Amino acid sequence: ETGKASDVGASSCTTCQAGEYASASIAATSCIACPSGRYSYTAGVVGVASCSECETGKASDVGASSCTTCQAGEYASASIAATSCIACPSGRYSYTAGVVGVASCSECETGKASD
Repeated sequence: ETGKASDVGASSCTTCQAGEYASASIAATSCIACPSGRYSYTAGVVGVASCSECETGKASDVGASSCTTCQAGEYASASIAATSCIACPSGRYSYTAGVVGVASCSECETGKASD
């Protein structure tokens, strides 16, 4: 069945969960985790194209059912399909959530430091 998979000798097929996709539309042998930077909130999908890219300012790990917004003090590693949120380096800060790239972290003003 579409969106399901089974191993050798199985008595039934298993629906691929949110964050996974079936390797084929018919006779899938495994459910595969969506790659980092992508997600699937729907169970029973087929093919990696069913895993959507994370939107700007969000990131996800492998097998995610949703993307997480990068918090204030962090930036997304890429504009879309980011694989991680990275802390702003020392001497820089970001008070806005969901920013992209280290350039989004502002430099501390003279006489001030970041945590």
